[in-house]
Amino acid sequence: MPQQGFDLGAIQYDRISADVTGNLPLGLTLKRRYRILRKIAQGGMGAVYEANDTEAPAGTRWAVKEISPAAMPPGERSQAIADFRREAHMLATLHHPNLPDVVETFEEMGKHFLVMEFVPGRTFLQVVEGQPDYLPEDRIRVWARQLFEVLHYLHMQNPPIVYRDLKPANVMLVEGTERIKLIDFGIARFHKAGKSRD
Repeated sequence: MPQQGFDLGAIQYDRISADVTGNLPLGLTLKRRYRILRKIAQGGMGAVYEANDTEAPAGTRWAVKEISPAAMPPGERSQAIADFRREAHMLATLHHPNLPDVVETFEEMGKHFLVMEFVPGRTFLQVVEGQPDYLPEDRIRVWARQLFEVLHYLHMQNPPIVYRDLKPANVMLVEGTERIKLIDFGIARFHKAGKSRD
């Protein structure tokens, strides 16, 4: 259901539909704190935005992940919300140099939000597509070692976490470094003994 007008400083937005994801206007401030700068990604069930933090030192940025249950078929809404909350809870308990930190989750305008560390840089998919030749083996070894370390860390949790979505689009190379970050835990699961599907 559309939310009625609210003031964003000099800009007045009359309606933001809770039935659509990826429609947050630039300049919108969520929770009186996170000001939307741009949309980073759009998927079937949600979107990710870059936002600055009006309550933190200048230049502090976050990635804000949004899902809108109203946009989903009624039979899928409760599962989508449960999956979103599970992802947020899972990430909030993890602390590793190759994982983004989670700040908080909240609900607003009929949508659910997850605020996490903004990772400036490119995905491995973008790195490979922008490379005219083969990548040097020594660089790949540095990245692979980090991937092995973070996957080992996930598998050592109690219960172990099965990531399930390792692909170039879900690995970020942090700008100006050789540090990688594993992103998008949307389909990760806690391992259950005897469950063969994971």
